[in-house]
Amino acid sequence: MKKIVILISGRGSNMQALLEAKLPCTIAAVISNRADATGLEVAQTHGIPAHVV
Repeated sequence: MKKIVILISGRGSNMQALLEAKLPCTIAAVISNRADATGLEVAQTHGIPAHVV
């Protein structure tokens, strides 16, 4: 199965759409350029490692 990393800067709405689509891939991590991005919380809720750069 392919692993992907998602880049976000805000709510992570596109990430949420990918999660709901149940694509044949694993989301390995989420990376944001903003520590206050609410999408980071969504990632953590789904057990996806989240990082800020």
